[in-house]
Amino acid sequence: MKKIPFIPGLFFKTLVVVAVLVVGGWWLILRFSDYEITPADYGGTTISTILLAYLVHLWMMPMDEVFDDEEGGGGGEHNSD
Repeated sequence: MKKIPFIPGLFFKTLVVVAVLVVGGWWLILRFSDYEITPADYGGTTISTILLAYLVHLWMMPMDEVFDDEEGGGGGEHNSD
């Protein structure tokens, strides 16, 4: 299996932006509606925030970083048999 595409600096910047947007969204929901937070909201929001941040990170990631291993490679991964 190849490496999972991941750039730590880009991911953590993306995570901060997504977390700020999520907190802002929660503030709007709580401020302008009658919704009360349940214990499941904390876990679900945390997991969803991390997954969304990773997906946005993949979208923002330069494509040469993603396909670098396939082209430059070291060979030996493809059999000609």
